[in-house]
Amino acid sequence: MYLVDVALEGWFGLFGTYKLYKQWLIDAGLFTGIEDIALFLGHEANSIILSLFFINPYVYSKLPSNLFLKGLTFAVLWHIAVMIVAFVFGITGSKWLYSLFSMPIKEHISFFLLHIVWALTLSYTYIPKEEK
Repeated sequence: MYLVDVALEGWFGLFGTYKLYKQWLIDAGLFTGIEDIALFLGHEANSIILSLFFINPYVYSKLPSNLFLKGLTFAVLWHIAVMIVAFVFGITGSKWLYSLFSMPIKEHISFFLLHIVWALTLSYTYIPKEEK
């Protein structure tokens, strides 16, 4: 997601959302001077850890069999889950998660498209043992 976000920054006025994450790190005083490295490594770690939801046999079996639809469905469900978590914690005091709701619509569209890229990558690269 991170590399796609950087590579497509400005495409149709979208992407470049890494700047928001970087500003959050700067505002919090985290990883001073190495924010870009921290963002890249953080996104890599998140994508690996969070893909465990996708490869969970129960979740994987409930998604459509078509790989494109499997990835797209997972992306939509994942994005909805992220927004629910952001809403619940945002209205109960998390400044960072609350700020997700004050972002311009182009960032919301970009985040959604980036989740689609991530989930489609998962659906086309992960093959369970029983399907090999």
